[in-house]
Amino acid sequence: MMRPGFFRRDVENVLRFFAGFAVLGAFALTIAWGYQQRQQAQEWREVACSYRVADVASRAKFLGLEDYRGACDRLQSLGLGLRTSGLSTLPVRDPLRY
Repeated sequence: MMRPGFFRRDVENVLRFFAGFAVLGAFALTIAWGYQQRQQAQEWREVACSYRVADVASRAKFLGLEDYRGACDRLQSLGLGLRTSGLSTLPVRDPLRY
């Protein structure tokens, strides 16, 4: 870091303390930011599932999907879950079916 003896010993110790504090603070700030982004993503996912359940309920009235709590779980149980990872691609046509 610095050549020993450049500053007085107590000044060097204070500088090292603040440098260590800054590194730990940056690490903690990064972790906190990632946690907040994850919470926000989960909220948006729930909103997307609620809109999807509302769409399914409007098309298939016989399912009785009036309650939108746990919308993502409900869609998953119906086999209509949202994709959470990967690239969205167009459906592939099976050449043997046509």
